[in-house]
Amino acid sequence: MRHPLDLPPELRSIHFSTADAADRGVGPWRLRARTVEHPFYGVNVLAGQHDSSSRDLDQVRRACDAYLVRMLPGQWFSHTTGAALVGIPLPPQMRADSVHVSVRAPRTPPRAAGVMGHRISADVRVGTTGSKYPSCSPVDIWCQLSTVIGPSDLVAAGDFLVGSRNRAPILDIVALADACARYGSKRGAVHRATALERIRFGADSPPETLLRLRLVEAGLPEPVVQPPVIVAGRMVLHPDLLLPDDRVTFEYEGDGHRVDPEQWQRDIDREELFKRAGYQVVRVTSKHLFGSRREFEDRLRRLGLLPAKGARSGVRPFD
Repeated sequence: MRHPLDLPPELRSIHFSTADAADRGVGPWRLRARTVEHPFYGVNVLAGQHDSSSRDLDQVRRACDAYLVRMLPGQWFSHTTGAALVGIPLPPQMRADSVHVSVRAPRTPPRAAGVMGHRISADVRVGTTGSKYPSCSPVDIWCQLSTVIGPSDLVAAGDFLVGSRNRAPILDIVALADACARYGSKRGAVHRATALERIRFGADSPPETLLRLRLVEAGLPEPVVQPPVIVAGRMVLHPDLLLPDDRVTFEYEGDGHRVDPEQWQRDIDREELFKRAGYQVVRVTSKHLFGSRREFEDRLRRLGLLPAKGARSGVRPFD
């Protein structure tokens, strides 16, 4: 009697269908062994092939690799799954519990455990992401996200797509505007229109986008994203955000700045250069940014950037 692990070599490190296993003489009883996982109905893989603690993107790709085994022509990854494959940042609370797959109307979307099916219109553009994943286009994925994430996070997704100094653009604001017009009044139209007005080139991370939005909500003028600032004679630095008229820079300090000694030292030197050039430097952490709105605005008041309490800015919160 064969041991359940005694699979043909070509099946030991990949996802494979039950039909492929049968063609190679592997009966159903062997696929019911505890050492075989079934990410989707009719899809199998030996347990322990991947590190379950790996990052979210790897987990999404593994799920997509598994679904490819049963994926039919005319199906495409979409919504948050498509976003993860493109690299579009998503809010931390958006867990990849299901693989999102779309088909064109009037076909019936796939229905299976671990799969979220959608029906898309004929004008949605499709292609291939990462050389092997059939997916909706990045601009259509952004429009799809307008139905599942908030407007601030939709701006961050748009900022990612239009690029920065350190990241090549995937598309431009014109493509996003054209897509908004193409989607018209479909679900998410208000979020798309609101977010489109606030997307800017230059942000290196979602927190930088969210900080920009939070500052405007608090009543400050919109800061410039990553502008060149001359310090120490000829040196050029690019602050995360700048209020040029007030000569105030904002720097978002993520965990990488805290735990990397070299980065920490560079941040200190950078702050001193800005100050010597006559700029006020405001360093913002995740606690400041994602804490209460009142505490965030109180800090801006203490720094002299907002008027004393009681003076209303008239700016409506974005979310």
